[in-house]
Amino acid sequence: LHESVKLCLKFYWSHFTCCFLSGSKMQLNTMARLLYSPRLLLSSWQTGPLASAPTAGLHCTTSLNVAASTPVKPKRPMNAYIRFAQGIRSSLASANPKASPTDISKLAAVQWQSLDQASKAKYEEEYKREQAVWLQKNAKYLSQLTDAQKEEIKLERQQRNEGKAKREQKRLLKELGRPKRPMNAYLRFCAENKPVVGLSKEDNKMQMKNLGMQWRRLPDAERDRYTKEAEADMKRYQEEMKKWEDKMLASENVEAVRKKNVLLPPSPASTMAKKGGMPVVGSGGSVSKPKKPSPTTGRP
Repeated sequence: LHESVKLCLKFYWSHFTCCFLSGSKMQLNTMARLLYSPRLLLSSWQTGPLASAPTAGLHCTTSLNVAASTPVKPKRPMNAYIRFAQGIRSSLASANPKASPTDISKLAAVQWQSLDQASKAKYEEEYKREQAVWLQKNAKYLSQLTDAQKEEIKLERQQRNEGKAKREQKRLLKELGRPKRPMNAYLRFCAENKPVVGLSKEDNKMQMKNLGMQWRRLPDAERDRYTKEAEADMKRYQEEMKKWEDKMLASENVEAVRKKNVLLPPSPASTMAKKGGMPVVGSGGSVSKPKKPSPTTGRP
């Protein structure tokens, strides 16, 4: 071994002996991490005596095994319709330059509906042929996965589904006209004083840091102005939210209401029964709205 490495090992061994005699478990673990660190073991002399030295009785917390890479999942083939739409999308976009991607998809759907059965069968046969190949590749891919990799893939799928559900909920709330939560005092200050937009991530980070410094140096009178404006906006927002939630409960859009308010009855004005114009009083004196079929009943 190199002279410097020999000196280093000599020092480590002398210190290790002292630790062993003193019986310090913490120091023993530290020495084990030093002696068997990946930086040492992966060097040019990792096949020497140190790499094969026994470690009985020592608890090394540094993992020396490199995690196996996850196999690449084969891409599922496109079905007949998507295959057809992808083939004509460029020509539709050229013929309709002002059309949005959604409009292009609608035009492709119209052409697919008017396509003859022989042409559709051709696309279907191509899909089935690629599907058979994909099934074989996917079976091989699944057989190569370890239990840990399967669990990781399952977790990633759950996260994607949760993200999709949140986006769908956000879209629904926007369509139902939910009031937008106002900015607090600091965000109002940033919105008024942010000089540049469209910066890179690092430049924007620096800009926000400067705005934070400006906010801390802001006179109390100016800061109070932003605080009072934010409080007034919050009060208006809470009033609008109460009216909107009563409206949602009256229309049975319970999924759009905050969870803490789901069990609360809506205001009497929004729970008037159609028959006789009187509110329905339930057990315990609580006011509730008569049930009616959900707008989603009967949908697939």
